[in-house]
Amino acid sequence: MVEDLRRDVSLSEIDSYLKQSGRSRFDAWMTKWAPWCMLIKRAYTKEQFLRMAQGSRFGACEIKLASIGFEVQFTKPAHRAVSVM
Repeated sequence: MVEDLRRDVSLSEIDSYLKQSGRSRFDAWMTKWAPWCMLIKRAYTKEQFLRMAQGSRFGACEIKLASIGFEVQFTKPAHRAVSVM
């Protein structure tokens, strides 16, 4: 499973997440500054994860939205049973 920040996350969503996390004021500021300035620019979109999975040996993925990110589970297609005669 991959957990990643969403590229389309808004500043208000980050603020809400930080308020709920119970961080100190300084820690919240640092946590907010790092994603906003550096990490969001490098984060993937849902469509990019889907294309990445399709182009990989996995072939697919399941994506669940988290508060400010995604939880991505790459999946392999089910193998078909082959009967031998």
